[in-house]
Amino acid sequence: PSKPDSSLMKSGQLLVVVSPGWDNFSGRMYCFEKNKNRWELAFSNEVVLGKSGLGLAAGLSQLPINGVPLKQEGDGRSPAGIFAMGPAFGYADYKDAGWMKVPYIRATDTLICVDDAHSTKYNQLIGKNDPQKDWKSHEEMHRADDFYKWGLFVAYNNQPAMAAKGSCIFLHIWENNQQGTEGCTAMPEKDILQVLHWIDARQRPLLLQLPAETYGLLAASCGWPSLP
Repeated sequence: PSKPDSSLMKSGQLLVVVSPGWDNFSGRMYCFEKNKNRWELAFSNEVVLGKSGLGLAAGLSQLPINGVPLKQEGDGRSPAGIFAMGPAFGYADYKDAGWMKVPYIRATDTLICVDDAHSTKYNQLIGKNDPQKDWKSHEEMHRADDFYKWGLFVAYNNQPAMAAKGSCIFLHIWENNQQGTEGCTAMPEKDILQVLHWIDARQRPLLLQLPAETYGLLAASCGWPSLP
């Protein structure tokens, strides 16, 4: 059996996202905070995941799960596992995001996220005018829609980035609950704002994403909170 995860022992905030199965894009997020070493539910809300579901990924701890899809670049799956969170990003000016308790990056017209697996800047938020430009594809962080008006960077595949394991994974605003994302976890604007008002870098917040059945099988031995 697994032993309680050491990164979880140091964390005071945990965002748990569960879905009906590996190939489902609908899900629910439960935000827990630690109080006297016990996890207490702060709030929960509906989310959508990658359009193809979840793919197991190397996170902060190796989970004892076999025979399931593995996360790859461009597979339309959200990473399953345990990941650190931050920074936040959005279209707002810095002075209008001063209420946040996590680092904030303004998503200007020049901010991009590199999704070219062959680039030395793979899976990094950088300025598109970077002099060492060696990428052939990227994602614009200031979009024509509101999807990235508010968001959180998921620290997935970034220490260091492994080629083709997936990039540019965020929590952000959804279009609706009828379609999945390219690999991010998305929700209504009011819900991402609730998360951003709550999340605190000093609490070392973590994101834990798994199908509900898998989560239930591992929760007790890993020291995860039971879901309502």
